[in-house]
Amino acid sequence: MQLLNPSIIFSFLITAIILNQIPTSCADNVQQYKKCSSSFDCANFKNLSYPFWGPNRPQYCGHPSFELQCKDEFASITIMSQSYRILEVIDSDHRLKVVRTDYWDNICPNNLKNTTIGSTFFDYGSDTQNLTIYYDCLYSPFPIPDSFSPQFNCSINGTQMVNYFMLESVLENGEDSVSLSETMGTCKSRVMIPILDSEAERVVTNSSVENLKDVIDNGFEVEWSANNSLCHECQSSGGHCGYDPSSKDFTCFCKDGSFPHSCRSVRSPTTAIGRGLEPLDVRTDPRTRLGGPVCRILVLSPLSTSLTVFDT
Repeated sequence: MQLLNPSIIFSFLITAIILNQIPTSCADNVQQYKKCSSSFDCANFKNLSYPFWGPNRPQYCGHPSFELQCKDEFASITIMSQSYRILEVIDSDHRLKVVRTDYWDNICPNNLKNTTIGSTFFDYGSDTQNLTIYYDCLYSPFPIPDSFSPQFNCSINGTQMVNYFMLESVLENGEDSVSLSETMGTCKSRVMIPILDSEAERVVTNSSVENLKDVIDNGFEVEWSANNSLCHECQSSGGHCGYDPSSKDFTCFCKDGSFPHSCRSVRSPTTAIGRGLEPLDVRTDPRTRLGGPVCRILVLSPLSTSLTVFDT
């Protein structure tokens, strides 16, 4: 009986160990690449990708601060603990047009609080100014210009209130703006609502409640920043932009793994342990199977030029 060459036995053992360890990480890379190729779709919004995620896009496909919800055929995003209905996405300029969810077709919400957008990732668009609503006032907190009636009534939590509204630009430019601070004590609450600067004139020329609702419902613009240049670099190299929760940093998901900025054509080969063994090249084949990349393990036999190929 002829005994097998020890080097051949050792080669098979090493190959078995590698085949047992590699597929898990390889499958993870493939899964992340495939998952992040899917987009967020909700009603009229189609093909939204990084930095947005949810519900069919895992969190690692976007940035933690850009989770989207889809409810009743409307997309929404939460910024600084405040929910906003998304009216428009201008992806090329990294801008959103949004309106506060609680003020959608409603100027008397139960919870009165200011709008706060400014953060590391979001800022107000240039075409924005504040409209201030004063709630539960004894009388007008500011001098009312001629032919302008910014008063409206509503019930909040069962309490009837007399309320007023005024544009930021009107208050700043008004001759009697100083008296505003002196009479603010007549109103129990004040809420600032951003509106489009281009819509401001409508409030001045038509102070009806319905027009006020319409101006607020037209929303305002928000600019976002979430590694925009890195994502462009990643996409240009054929990758999908994402986020690494471990390092809390941007990552680029590619067919052959994840990288800090962009896809590389060839991964560095792993080094085989064992005397007389050639290096192993573990990579992802650029071809696809069942709609996704194929993980391929190439093993060079010891002391020879024969090649064994395993597809996983």
